[in-house]
Amino acid sequence: MVIEVHLHTILQRQSPEGRQSRLQVDLPSGSRLQDLLDTLHVELNLDDLLLVVNGRLAQEDQQLVDGDVVHLIPAISGGQVPLDPTG
Repeated sequence: MVIEVHLHTILQRQSPEGRQSRLQVDLPSGSRLQDLLDTLHVELNLDDLLLVVNGRLAQEDQQLVDGDVVHLIPAISGGQVPLDPTG
């Protein structure tokens, strides 16, 4: 399954083309948000990271499905989180 990941501030990756803030990550079916964090080697403490899946705050044990959009936001980054207003 393919997950779209948006990396905010210090989580952005450097590549030959410049800074990457958006990735497509292929994960096995049944993967959870923690599996994504492990795949990306995110080393921040979970208390210092906002996890947003499809516009809603999430926990690391949330199961992901194909096409999910995940925002990984270090708590120090400030600004607004793109949250679903109905959630």
